[in-house]
Amino acid sequence: MRRERAVLGVFSCMHFLVDAACAFAMYGVFRGRDAWYWHIFLYNFCAFALQMPLGVVLDGICRGKSAVEKYRCSAGIAVLGAVLTLAGGFTHVIVLGIGNALFHVGGGAGTIWSSEEERSVCTRLGVFVAPGALGLFLGNMWSQSAVRGWIALAGALALLCFGGMLLWLGRGEGFGSCFGRFGENRSASKGGMVVVCCFLVVVLRSYVGMAVAFPWKNTVFLGVVCTAAVAGGKAAGGFLSDRIGIYRAVTVSLVFAALMYGLGSFWGAGILALLFFNMTMPLTLFLMWKEMREQPGLAFGVLTFALFLGFLPVYFQNVLPMDYRLTGSLGSLFSLVMLMGVIRRKGAADGSVSD
Repeated sequence: MRRERAVLGVFSCMHFLVDAACAFAMYGVFRGRDAWYWHIFLYNFCAFALQMPLGVVLDGICRGKSAVEKYRCSAGIAVLGAVLTLAGGFTHVIVLGIGNALFHVGGGAGTIWSSEEERSVCTRLGVFVAPGALGLFLGNMWSQSAVRGWIALAGALALLCFGGMLLWLGRGEGFGSCFGRFGENRSASKGGMVVVCCFLVVVLRSYVGMAVAFPWKNTVFLGVVCTAAVAGGKAAGGFLSDRIGIYRAVTVSLVFAALMYGLGSFWGAGILALLFFNMTMPLTLFLMWKEMREQPGLAFGVLTFALFLGFLPVYFQNVLPMDYRLTGSLGSLFSLVMLMGVIRRKGAADGSVSD
């Protein structure tokens, strides 16, 4: 149990550092170069859209192996991604994006394969994904620092040390005695509706997250608080679903998100909206994994491709002409309707995701 928790801690710290390195490179190295507008597009395409084919490759490598062997493969891919991320900061945004994609695919799959039981997967996914938002925010800030060279050196050394720890944790005779207890040989179900609805929910989450701009978010302090709310919501979603069930967690989080977005002109309500709205992130990952039990890389990749699609309307400045409060509230309610339907249906079918 201790080693499983240590693995999760290392993955989470590396997630923070990888995303911080990407933001640091994009805003501190590449921003001043020509074609910055297309650099943003290339980075996001490589970092998010490419996770789907890379996830398929990882699943193919891991097919037929034990949970421990799958973890070791995933950890190796994650470390390779971290190294490429560091190299990309000195070379090109394409290398940077591919490194980010490899880390997320390997880290996400490794988080699943190092879970001691199925009930812990959702919580672990929430803890793994949460630090990314903090890393992006702080990496952007650090890229403007007067001592950014020292920050970059310290971050690179820390990331490499964590990568070494990740590989070291996979060694030993007694390693993985609890891994994969949730039954790795169960076949995936054919619930295509779950996949489609989770995909659409993530497209909406990405679009709302980028299209909603609160007018009061105009100081560094409020930026920090909002980022903490996003990260806290992702972590809290996994914990809450394991305590009260996914159906109730989805209902509570998205109903309150819709209400808080409606009151989003007040900073306190807007911060709560961000927290509640992001609680569904680990839940959609968990539901996708339940449908693709032996293909966690593909499950992650499908949803990150959805993130990329949600980014495109904002990137090309084709957002819907709606008030930001209405955009947030409708996005929350549409997500609620889609997730409630598929969770009820799947819960009735296997009794594993409802209350």
